[in-house]
Amino acid sequence: MAARDDLSPKLGWAGRRLALAGIALAAAGCAPNSATEQGKAIRDDYNVFLYLAAVVFVVVSGLLVWSMIRYRRRNDELPPQTHGNNALELTWTLIPTLIVLVLFMVTIQAQNKATRPAAQPALTIEVTAFQWSWRFAYAGTGADVLGGPGTIPEMVLPVGQPVHIELTTADVVHSFYVPQALFKRQAIPGITNQFDLTFDKVGLYHGQCTQFCGLAHTDMAFRVRVVTQGEYQRWLATATRMGAPGQPDR
Repeated sequence: MAARDDLSPKLGWAGRRLALAGIALAAAGCAPNSATEQGKAIRDDYNVFLYLAAVVFVVVSGLLVWSMIRYRRRNDELPPQTHGNNALELTWTLIPTLIVLVLFMVTIQAQNKATRPAAQPALTIEVTAFQWSWRFAYAGTGADVLGGPGTIPEMVLPVGQPVHIELTTADVVHSFYVPQALFKRQAIPGITNQFDLTFDKVGLYHGQCTQFCGLAHTDMAFRVRVVTQGEYQRWLATATRMGAPGQPDR
């Protein structure tokens, strides 16, 4: 009876630790929903990783708790020992190998979906990163958005339309990152990085350079404003005639 009383606080402590671990696991799954078709493939890939990790966590934690209870020390005698069990060794080798292979295949599929070029992009934007802002030139239209000190450049896009982006840098390495698109690409000197994005939700999305590029690195913010097709056409007409300066930094 005394042994059981001594064990109760330990089980309560283990239960609290498992509950805290479960909360941390749930918090880790709070990734933003993607605003792009390409980002949805990334999020689906992330969810597969999360679910498999949760299964592994539950199995391993359950075996640990069971072992602590089943084989807790009662005296100085060792419990029965198992030596050279080929079946067990093969099992715990094959299971992780299969999990890694599944994750590898799922990742390749998500990568192919996220990087697949659109058949007919609605427009092409030449994105140039420089210390310390961005330039968005709409190919074939004359619309040109230029950021600078005190202004944040805004890339205006039509909702539901594939947009082809040609990313370059005028100086050092930068990084084009829109968190809610779940998509990031490096701007590397001498290289044009090309990719397509299709935003399927109207809204205003924050973008940022995530590659440290100098003293004013934190000033390299930009916005992606996704609007309806009609609003985009009206903006493009105005931007083509009058230019499209960046927006006030606020």
